[in-house]
Amino acid sequence: MSESGLEKPSAMPSKQELLSALIQVEKKLALGLRTTHGSYILFITLMSFSNFYPSNSGFKLWLVKIFPLLIFIPGFIKKKYRTYSWLCFAILPYFIWIIPLLMGRGNWSDWVMTFLIVTLFISSMMTSRWMQQQSYLGWQISNTPSN
Repeated sequence: MSESGLEKPSAMPSKQELLSALIQVEKKLALGLRTTHGSYILFITLMSFSNFYPSNSGFKLWLVKIFPLLIFIPGFIKKKYRTYSWLCFAILPYFIWIIPLLMGRGNWSDWVMTFLIVTLFISSMMTSRWMQQQSYLGWQISNTPSN
């Protein structure tokens, strides 16, 4: 520590340190993508199954339930971090919809959908963050001078 009580700023990380950090973020990102896409597919599948199998609710109601989730598919394909951030907001109404059903009837499908919604929320939030970190580290690496 210096006399003023402030610590000396650390040196800029080397390219090797940045590459190591990028590898770690890419590992986390791969797990986040698998978890997000898996829970997304399972949630849509279970919601479709529960719509058609026991109650025969109809095609129009199914479209109303599914369409808000389907609009994210192009963003998944393009791997845009904002898609994953917006997905967090888009699944909140599904959480609000399922919780009274869970507390009222408590079917196994309500428990599974609640678990999938929570998993989808957390994994999409973290995936968005890791995509941003990957982008920033890539920028840092490309703008760091070689020794």
